[in-house]
Amino acid sequence: LKISKNGMTALVGESGAGKTTVVDLVLGLYAPDEGAILIDGHNLDSFNLTSFRLRVGYVPQEPFLFDLSVRDNLLWSAPDATESDLVWACKLANVEKFLEQLPEGVDTQLGDRGVRLSGGQRQRLALARALLRKPDVLVLDEATSALDSESERSIQAAVEALTNQMTIIVIAHRLSTVRQADYVYVLSEGTVVEEGPYSELAQQKEGRLASMIRQQTL
Repeated sequence: LKISKNGMTALVGESGAGKTTVVDLVLGLYAPDEGAILIDGHNLDSFNLTSFRLRVGYVPQEPFLFDLSVRDNLLWSAPDATESDLVWACKLANVEKFLEQLPEGVDTQLGDRGVRLSGGQRQRLALARALLRKPDVLVLDEATSALDSESERSIQAAVEALTNQMTIIVIAHRLSTVRQADYVYVLSEGTVVEEGPYSELAQQKEGRLASMIRQQTL
């Protein structure tokens, strides 16, 4: 499995197929039983893992927000970020508009686990927080699976704006999220069973991805 630099690679498959495990291997959270994880041809073991992970932005399916202000939640990932960095990250993540509606803007207290925000707003804020550290690699782990269509489109627009700026790995069950991916790997029971550009795989009538698309269209 190869993840191209500054491209969008999607990992799709049913629950338990191994999508998140692949990302955990890439991040060095698991050590492979056989084979190797290579970064630009160098074994991941040769890198300082803490330093490497600081260059990764991660957006989970259920982001955790602290009972702090929007600003403090953002700065948690990059304490030294400047005001212009905050503006940049919020703009890319489509956060600006809903921040304008909050009583104190970026200094509004969010409540326990971000209870004052909708699911889509929490997810966009989590994306802005991941972007604030200006990562080389951005991982979206089922980041839109629990969102309504409008919130999903906002996240998709933000991610599309980031293409060619960083390496993006998208784990997705909802296939509308990965239509813009440069390359798709379909996993099943820990094995890559199909791979290729989304547009090509979607046209293969007997293919796994095409079958998944039909099921989600019903």
